[in-house]
Amino acid sequence: MVGFTDPRIREIRIMGGCVCIEVYDPAVLEGYAAFARQRGVFSRPFLSYLYAMVPYVISEEELVQVLDTMKAWFRQN
Repeated sequence: MVGFTDPRIREIRIMGGCVCIEVYDPAVLEGYAAFARQRGVFSRPFLSYLYAMVPYVISEEELVQVLDTMKAWFRQN
C-alpha cells in the first residue's frame, strides 16, 4: 500500500495484520463487498472504512490478492 493514493482516500493505516483505508465519503465503498467476492475475497466495508484483518498464517499470494482487490476498487471506480 506504500505509495498508493486516491483523492477519495482520507488515510491508509497499517498495523501488523490489519489494513484500513478510510474514505471521506462512505458512498465510495458501496458495492465493494460484491466486487471483492467476485475476486475471491470476503470483505465488507464498515461506515467510512475498508479494512482487512488477515491471519498471520496467510500465504503471500493470498495477502497480495486481498491488497490488490482493495486497490483495484479505487482504480475501477
